[in-house]
Amino acid sequence: MTSISGRPASSGPRRTLPRAHYRRRGGPGRGPGRPRTGSEDKRERILAEAVTIFGTHGYWGTTLAQVARAAEISKAGLLHHFPSKDALFAEVLQRRDAEDVIAFLATEGEDPWIFLDQWLDIMERNVRHREFVAVYTAMTPTVLDATHPGHAWMAGHLAETIRLIEQSFERGKRKGLVRAEMPSRMVARTLTALSDGLQIQWLCATTPDTAAGAEVATGMVEEIRLYVDTVRDQWSLRA
Repeated sequence: MTSISGRPASSGPRRTLPRAHYRRRGGPGRGPGRPRTGSEDKRERILAEAVTIFGTHGYWGTTLAQVARAAEISKAGLLHHFPSKDALFAEVLQRRDAEDVIAFLATEGEDPWIFLDQWLDIMERNVRHREFVAVYTAMTPTVLDATHPGHAWMAGHLAETIRLIEQSFERGKRKGLVRAEMPSRMVARTLTALSDGLQIQWLCATTPDTAAGAEVATGMVEEIRLYVDTVRDQWSLRA
C-alpha cells in the first residue's frame, strides 16, 4: 500500500512528535508573533521590479511569473504579498502617485506660482525616474476601455490633477495673486495635457533604437517651463 506522497504507508499507529521538535528542526512550528524574515524587503523588491515591468510591457503584457522571476521570488511567494495581478498593479499605480501627491499637498496653502514651480520640480524628478513615467504612459490606452483595471485610476488621476491646479489658481484669485478673469480650469487642463504629451514624446525619443526623429526629441522640462512662464506673465498680479 502506498501513501499519497509516494512513500510506503506505515502499518502501525502513527507516531506524533511534540511541537517543540519541529521548532528545533526549523519545521512548521514558527513561533507565535515572530515576523517573517525579510518580508518588507521582499515586498519592496517585488514592487520595484513590477514598476519596471509594467512600465515596459503594460498591464496586459505583464505576468506575475515575470515579476516573480525578476524579484527572485517564487510566484507563491509573490502571491503572499499581492493576491492578484490587479492588487499588484493597483499598488504600483499608488506608488507612482504617492510622491506627487505629497509634493502637491506640501504647497496647497501657498500661492499658485509656487505651486507651478513645484510642478516643474516634479517634471524634473520624472526625468530621473523614467520607469514611473513609463508606467503612467502605458496606462494611456485604458481611457478607451472602462472595464480595464487601470481605467478608473487614470480617470481619477486626470480629474484630481486638474482639480489641484484649478484650485490653486482660484486660491490665488482670492489672495489677489491671479487675475480674476483667468480661465482656471482651462489653463489647468492645458498644463496637464502639455505635460502628458511631452512625456510621451520624451519616452519615444529616449527609447533604445527608437524610430523617432529629431522632431520628437524634447527637453520636456524646459518646454513646460516656457508654458508656465507664459501663464505667469499673462495672469499674475504679483508686483
